[in-house]
Amino acid sequence: MDAAPGLNAEQRRLIELAARLAKERFAPRAAQVDATAVFPFENYEDLRRHGLLGLTVPREYGGLGADSLTYSLVLHEISKGCAATGLTFNMHSAILAFLDQLATPDQKARYFREAAGEGKVFASITSEPGSSFRDKFSVGTGIKRLDGRYVINGTKHFCSLSTGADYYFTWGVLEEAADIREGLLTLLVPRDTPGITIEETWDTLGMRGTASHTMHYRDCAVPISQVVGEPGAILGKDMSIWSLGYTAVYLGIAEAAYDFAVNFARTQKFRPAMTPVMEHPQVQRTIGEMNTILESARQLLYEAARMRGAEDRRAKTLAMNRAKYAASEAGVAISQLALRLCGGRGILKAFPLERHLRDAMAGPVMPPSNDRCLETIGKLALGMEAATLEFS
Repeated sequence: MDAAPGLNAEQRRLIELAARLAKERFAPRAAQVDATAVFPFENYEDLRRHGLLGLTVPREYGGLGADSLTYSLVLHEISKGCAATGLTFNMHSAILAFLDQLATPDQKARYFREAAGEGKVFASITSEPGSSFRDKFSVGTGIKRLDGRYVINGTKHFCSLSTGADYYFTWGVLEEAADIREGLLTLLVPRDTPGITIEETWDTLGMRGTASHTMHYRDCAVPISQVVGEPGAILGKDMSIWSLGYTAVYLGIAEAAYDFAVNFARTQKFRPAMTPVMEHPQVQRTIGEMNTILESARQLLYEAARMRGAEDRRAKTLAMNRAKYAASEAGVAISQLALRLCGGRGILKAFPLERHLRDAMAGPVMPPSNDRCLETIGKLALGMEAATLEFS
C-alpha cells in the first residue's frame, strides 16, 4: 500500500518494521497457522522481541505511543502477512487503549509496564452466547461481591487469544445492580485464575488461528484490585479503536490478495501464446476493478484514523462505520476477484487466495456487522440519532 501522506520518520520506521516482519516471518507461517487452527505463538514472540506489543501504550509508560494512523497502518501490514495475527493484535491493543481510559495510575503503571516491557498479552473476553450487536446488547455474566473479592459466573464465546493471553479483560453485571448502566463491571483476570476453563470450540471457515474458543467462569474469584474503572464507566468511553482495527485488518487481507493477483498477472504465461496473462483485456479490467475497490477503502481508512480523536461524535461514528463496511466488503470482493483471475489454481492450498477469501468472510459479520454499519450510516445520513452499540 502506498504510504499515507505526511508520515514522519518514526511512523515510517514502525510501518516498515511491521511490513518486514509480515513478509519475512508471518506470511511463511500463515498456512500452518490456518491448517492447525493454533494461536500464532511464534508471531507474537516476534512482536514481543521488536517491542510492538506496546504499540498503543503511552510513551510515559515505556510504550511506543502510536497515533491512530500509525496504529492502523502497522496493523494493516501485520494482517497482510497473517490475518489471524492482525485480528488478535487488534484485540490486545484495544484493551490497552481501554486501560488508558479506565485504569487508575497504579494500574496503568503496572499493566503498561507488563505490556511494553515484558510483552504480556491482553485479550478481550466479552462476547456471550445469546447476545448480538444486531439489537440492544445485553450481558448475562453475573458478578457478586464476596469476602472482599468479586466472584464471576458466566460463559463467554468468540474469545480471541484464549490460549495466548496473559490477562483476560472481561465484564459482567453486579447482582445487586438495577440495570447494566449501573452494574456493568470490567475486570482484568489473570489467565491462571482458578475457575476458568477453556472449551475448544473454535473450528471455523476462516480466522482459524485466533483461537477464539469458549470460556467458562465458574465461581472465579478476582481481587478487587483487578477491577478496572467504576461500574458502568466503560459505557461512556471511546471504543472506536475496535472498528478502526477491523478496517485495517480486512484492508490488509484485500491488499494481500490484490498483490498476489498483480504478481500472477505479470509473471504467469500459458501456451500457446506464452505472453504474460496481463496482456489480456479481461485481466486488465479485473485488476482495474480490484485497484479501485482497494483505493476507495484505503481512503476511508485514512478518514477514520483522522476522525478517531474528533469531538464530533456523529462525524466519528459515520467515518468508523463507513470504513469498517468498505474494508470488510473489499476483503471479500478482492479475494473473490483474485481467485477468479487465477482460475482453477486459485482454489489450491498452494496458493494463499482461498485462505484470504475464507479469512475475509469473517469481516462482514464481525461486530458491528456490515448490516449494522449500513443501518447506522443510513440513520446519520437521514439526520437521525444513531449509535453503533446500544445496551439494554
